[in-house]
Amino acid sequence: MEANISNDRRQMRRELLIYAVMQLVCLGVMLGVYALLRRLTGKVILGGAVGAGLAILNYCLMAVGVTRAANQAEGGDVARAKRTITASMLLRYLLMLGVLVLCAKLKWCDVVAMLIPLLLSRLLIFAGEFFRRKKADQ
Repeated sequence: MEANISNDRRQMRRELLIYAVMQLVCLGVMLGVYALLRRLTGKVILGGAVGAGLAILNYCLMAVGVTRAANQAEGGDVARAKRTITASMLLRYLLMLGVLVLCAKLKWCDVVAMLIPLLLSRLLIFAGEFFRRKKADQ
């Protein structure tokens, strides 16, 4: 059982590292596009960094919540596992919303640059799954 938990943690760290690298590459591309358009400012850089950081934190907290819920479901408490997933999702979204609203209200960051990394999250997760399946098929 302990070896299984260690494997789960190792796999979770590996997935998080892959996601973080993909997110940072996309951030670099986004900042490059802003630079080419001559719109790169400190607020854009900060907005991109905040958005990418939030996206990575969201992914990490999601992985922890899913792992915790899977362990609860494995132990036979499926209802508790469902509540854990729901609470995790709600808290993650509230955290992201709070940071986004705070940064937007205080005008610390470019809002569009903040949102782009968050909107790319779904695409990056899909890309990660695609390459993982492709690797498993080989």
